[in-house]
Amino acid sequence: MAVVSGDELLAAFDDDGTSLGALPRSEVHRLGHWHEVFHCLVIAHRNGEPFAILQRRSATKRAFPGLLDLSAAGHILADETIADGVRELHEELGITPAIDDLVSLGTFRIADSDPGSEGNNREVVHAFLFLDDRPLAAYAPDHVELDGVAEIALSDLVAIFTEPGALAEVTELPIAGQQRTFVATSGDLVPDVDGYWPSLLAAAMTALVSLKPSD
Repeated sequence: MAVVSGDELLAAFDDDGTSLGALPRSEVHRLGHWHEVFHCLVIAHRNGEPFAILQRRSATKRAFPGLLDLSAAGHILADETIADGVRELHEELGITPAIDDLVSLGTFRIADSDPGSEGNNREVVHAFLFLDDRPLAAYAPDHVELDGVAEIALSDLVAIFTEPGALAEVTELPIAGQQRTFVATSGDLVPDVDGYWPSLLAAAMTALVSLKPSD
């Protein structure tokens, strides 16, 4: 077993969900074992309209460098619970909600090729929604993991993944640079895998309806 120095241990599972024990992250990815991850989509309301907060992945990242991605995401380690994944919001965006502040969007399975490895990246995704109206400037993005934060109308983000050739206006605040607005296409975002983006966004929109106070 080739173990990378400082490798994280992940709880690995086979196709039937049978536990394979705690294995180094590099091995889990190389062998294509299922493992758990935490995803969170932050939604901010701007003039009553929901906007998705996205992160700009660092240009130095091995996987999908420089692309826009979900607000926060990360592996759940072998000795952690799903609730421990909330730490990703602090580590990546500098915000500190409690797990009880988040709304579950369900569990998804996605599998794609893992750039730089010999196997597949097969993830059991525990997805959450967090309502937070703070402006982009109030985030403190990690300078190693991220190159900035951005926001896009949720309806426009849905269109990008459901309507061929859709364009959307994005406002971005880079870590190094001034706030800017640009027109994005699907090529500006981490690619969809197994219909995950549309499914996640549909779940988020349903949750927003249920969270809306009744008149």
